[in-house]
Amino acid sequence: MTLVASLAGDAHGLDALRELSSLGFVTDHVTLTEGRTEFAEILLDPAGERTILGSIHKATRAVELSAPVSGDAFYVNGTQLPEALVTALARAPLVVSQFPLRSVTPRPADVLVGSIADFPGERLDAVWERAQEIAGNRLNCLLLTDGPNSITIHDRRQTTKVHLADAVRTGDTIGAGDSFSGALLHYLLLGRSTRDAAAEAAEATAEWLRRRDAVRAESAGIAGVES
Repeated sequence: MTLVASLAGDAHGLDALRELSSLGFVTDHVTLTEGRTEFAEILLDPAGERTILGSIHKATRAVELSAPVSGDAFYVNGTQLPEALVTALARAPLVVSQFPLRSVTPRPADVLVGSIADFPGERLDAVWERAQEIAGNRLNCLLLTDGPNSITIHDRRQTTKVHLADAVRTGDTIGAGDSFSGALLHYLLLGRSTRDAAAEAAEATAEWLRRRDAVRAESAGIAGVES
């Protein structure tokens, strides 16, 4: 798996780069920038809702791409994209992107994944229009997650609800969105329908959360999560 990203060239950034390499990521397209690593403060309430406090410079930092990159599929979680990466996405057979909410570079994508909480009171048709402004005419469907409750799949013509039978109660949902999107991409590559891929990705994410919280509970000597 090839990673296109940027890290600060300080000790923290270099440690992260080594860790990514040890996990098997190809890091040839990870750019090391001047300056120091900026950490975000993540505030969690007991229900798992979170508020992220961080530097606006980190939020809007663009990645660079000094050489062509290609792949069978791309997962994009970023706002500002270099032109070379947008070109690579246009040539890719499958692109899944997180729904960026600000300072966005339009990018060709087949699927946009977001949270229904980010669009309070908005009609699905209006959210679809916003999604298409980002993904262009290539957009096939919009997936909006609703925590452990359901997934809404909208393709402008019809709306499908996927109800989750394997919900997990956890006080920490950090990483769940990327876990879901990565699993969604995996199942789409296996040829699943969008609905089936979303359902299986939700199950995989629930299992990941359950294993992660069990490890934390064991380390802390407390009871695990409820399912």
